Amino acid sequence: MPGPQNPRRSLLVIDDDAIMREILSTVLAMEGYTVHLAESGDEALAFLSEARAGIDIILADLHMPGVQGAELAARLETARAPGTLLIGMSGSRPSVEEVGLYGAFLDKPFAVEQFTQAVNDAAAGENPPAAPTAPTKAADPGETAVLDETIYTRLAAMLPPTQLRELYRITVADVLRRVEIMHAAINAGDFEACRREAHSIKGGCGMVGAIELSALAAAVESGSGPGNLPFTENGPPFPDFDAACDRLQGMLDARF
Repeated sequence: MPGPQNPRRSLLVIDDDAIMREILSTVLAMEGYTVHLAESGDEALAFLSEARAGIDIILADLHMPGVQGAELAARLETARAPGTLLIGMSGSRPSVEEVGLYGAFLDKPFAVEQFTQAVNDAAAGENPPAAPTAPTKAADPGETAVLDETIYTRLAAMLPPTQLRELYRITVADVLRRVEIMHAAINAGDFEACRREAHSIKGGCGMVGAIELSALAAAVESGSGPGNLPFTENGPPFPDFDAACDRLQGMLDARF
């Protein structure tokens, strides 16, 4: 498959979420990019101090532990080589200030075509405002939408079956691991930690089209209960991520 039209090929992805790094690395490598990964702003800055001349594009998550947002953008601006494009991404609404510090901005989840357009916008010196992301709604229980067929078809056209299967396997495993962390966080009253895990599930599942899981995570992240969560000890039950994972896995098993 041909790579992007823009001649820039060397890419540094900065994201604290392991599943998101895996997804972006897999998809963008198939598009012809040489992908380097950093799990924090500090790691990215250290990498750029050694290899900045070999990086054409920096794709940075805005909200991570440690240096992030406007501070990360300012430090990347200083560390990058002349001509290196700086693109921001986020699964939640950024501030106008944060968006303005990047050459282009992407709402997670995004398609490869949107990334390519962001590269072209940044190369042209354009800085379009962040487009609002429509809130994800849980599907009607009688008509559960499990998988976005457009995203699945696009990934299936790019990846060999074994790699595609592995991508979904690690996505489901990551969801189940994070759900355990969320339960422990709720029991400890740490609602912010629960929201962070839900945010990561929402973004990672959205990138691979696991829309039911992404919707459940969005509901947890943006609910209205204590700590802005949609559940309490006496309130509505925690979303059934396990059942949603089983539905997704069953659908995938029938295809592979």
